Amino acid sequence: MPLARRGGPRRDRQVKKRHGSTREVRQMSPTTRWLSAAVAAVFCALLAVNSGVILAGPKAAEKSGNLELFRLYGFCMEVSDAKRRSLPDQANMLRELGFDGAGYPLWLDEKLDQNLKILDEAKLPVYLLWTSINLKPGAQPFDPRVFDAIKKLKGRPVTISVLLQGLPPADPRGMDAAVKLLRDLGNAAAEAGLRISIYHHTGDWAESFPFAVKLVRQVDHPRVGLNFNLCHWLMIEGDKDYRPMLQANAAKIFAVTLNGAQIGAKTWTNGLIQPLDTGNFDNRQLLATLREIGYTGPVGLMCFGIPGDAREHLQRSMQVWKRWQASSNRDQ
Repeated sequence: MPLARRGGPRRDRQVKKRHGSTREVRQMSPTTRWLSAAVAAVFCALLAVNSGVILAGPKAAEKSGNLELFRLYGFCMEVSDAKRRSLPDQANMLRELGFDGAGYPLWLDEKLDQNLKILDEAKLPVYLLWTSINLKPGAQPFDPRVFDAIKKLKGRPVTISVLLQGLPPADPRGMDAAVKLLRDLGNAAAEAGLRISIYHHTGDWAESFPFAVKLVRQVDHPRVGLNFNLCHWLMIEGDKDYRPMLQANAAKIFAVTLNGAQIGAKTWTNGLIQPLDTGNFDNRQLLATLREIGYTGPVGLMCFGIPGDAREHLQRSMQVWKRWQASSNRDQ
């Protein structure tokens, strides 16, 4: 925002009082006027620094923010990897390429212990683990061992993301059960210092972001929020502006996934899920919006359905991410 211009009649009277008349000011030599302006500029700059205030023009304000605030983790990169890498190899690959962490399905029992040990040895944090709830009447909603897994994850920077399935999208029969189950999971997450995030997913009961927002409000639990998943937003609400929804629900956005995408596409592979160097969706605008709303959590790079060697497309995406970081730092 441009700074308010100082001046007007009152300012003119002050000038007259100090200098006798405005004519005396006009009669100063060009050199004297230049020196006076320079001294005033230095004084204002020192004053701004000492007071902790940095004055910036519109362009600086528009581009302010540091992309390094966002930690980037690989997500679903193991699903379509032509190399079929083992978990240790996946972890080492992500670390070598510069990723900050990873996201996986929620493992249970000894598998959770084993896989956390592998990731810890690779010094690769896990930022998101996903599981699902079955809302079909009469069905077991989820494996009760999920509660034990949540306890084991205490102290880790992980969000448990929940897909809600078993009923058609937004079927009202699922609301009461979903609210109760999510509150139960929220209570368990609170004891472990974790958070539960609804994963809106095409074809699921909670397939749309707006419906997930409605559900979060019904649950009304401090530890229950929602994801913003770019590819599913584009599939379901793709012709709508996502920014008002993010701004209105900033406090409840617990996780974010993005990727390169072609606006208007209706397929995942080579359409709504691509590496960051392809597609025409403006991810930098999305990241700017996340900064504006105060989101500081990690960002998942969605890789589901991207064919070929995972290292190759992950490296391409990381190169783009690093260019964005460098550009963001220069613009500050």
